[in-house]
Amino acid sequence: MKYLLDSDVLAAAVKGRLPVVLRLAELKPTAVAVSVMARVEAETALRLQPRAQARYGKLLKEFLSSVAVLDFGASEAQQAVGLSAYLQSAGESLPLLDLQQAATALAHQLTLVTDRVATFASVPNLDVEWWA
Repeated sequence: MKYLLDSDVLAAAVKGRLPVVLRLAELKPTAVAVSVMARVEAETALRLQPRAQARYGKLLKEFLSSVAVLDFGASEAQQAVGLSAYLQSAGESLPLLDLQQAATALAHQLTLVTDRVATFASVPNLDVEWWA
């Protein structure tokens, strides 16, 4: 694995946003992962929108079955604790889901792919890319 997609990029992939789809086409599925938090966000968003569920539900399920879905376990939690303490000591913070996303990327040495690059600018040693 090389890349961790956040929920916004996951949604963009499923909805067929061209820059994201083209970038994914260059990669093997084994190079791409999604965190369990991004999965929850994407599936919840679809359940709240029945029309979107009908249109994108199957595509999301197929996409998630083709890439690794990373759980949030002990190593990710340890990364989150260290990262949260570091950010708080620097007068910064991240919302919980973003903290978990960054910690997952760091724990697995993955590049986080997000539309919100600036949100993660204060996270040390985190590689971040914007594909759109």
